[in-house]
Amino acid sequence: MANKWTWIAGTALLAGALVFFITPPADHEETMRRTDLPWQVEALPDGSSRVFDLHIGSSTLKEAIAKFGNPEAVALYIRESGDKDLEVYFGTVGMGPLKAKIILNLLVEPARLAEIERNAIKQEFSAEGDRKLLLSAEDKQSLGDVVIDGITYIPTYKGLEADFFRERFGEPAAWKVEDEENVQWFYPDIGLTLLMSAEGREILQYRMPRDFVMPEGVESKPARTSDPGDSESGQE
Repeated sequence: MANKWTWIAGTALLAGALVFFITPPADHEETMRRTDLPWQVEALPDGSSRVFDLHIGSSTLKEAIAKFGNPEAVALYIRESGDKDLEVYFGTVGMGPLKAKIILNLLVEPARLAEIERNAIKQEFSAEGDRKLLLSAEDKQSLGDVVIDGITYIPTYKGLEADFFRERFGEPAAWKVEDEENVQWFYPDIGLTLLMSAEGREILQYRMPRDFVMPEGVESKPARTSDPGDSESGQE
């Protein structure tokens, strides 16, 4: 997980700092009517969830493309641990006044992942040692009906305070300090992990609540006085 957060955070840095939340919004009434904002998460009775008008565990990549537009990249990541993640990366996606980078995790059987790995047309390595395999055109075209297993949302505006998220998601069920600059908040009831950094980066990772596993070393309440999100250093 730490390596994955590092890679995602690096992607956020390369994306640059664009406008994320505009206060007040350009059209407040339109924003109020939306159902696809990051804090509009619905936990469903079967343990799945809906966010951004997509049903994690049921909606397909084709439906996500209809929502977000064409992706910029599709790649298979093979972590040092041996885990494999098939990820679809979308550039700056706007939903009302909100802008963010979005990454989808797709639910693919191991045998199919192995086939995609064999067919890869290019291999790269991340600074953390993960392998990044670029898919063949045929494999990319075959993914339209594959189900979404998780969504990562990276705001393009940096420096949101912790209280901003408390007001919209409530107090987290638990939190964990990763290092002196990064803290994670956990909302297992809606399947959300929120990463906040002293450098002003925020990353929201959604998965199905039924698949949510609380990591070791968490605390039961957030440390309000030491949240990186409360730091003024990351604001613009």
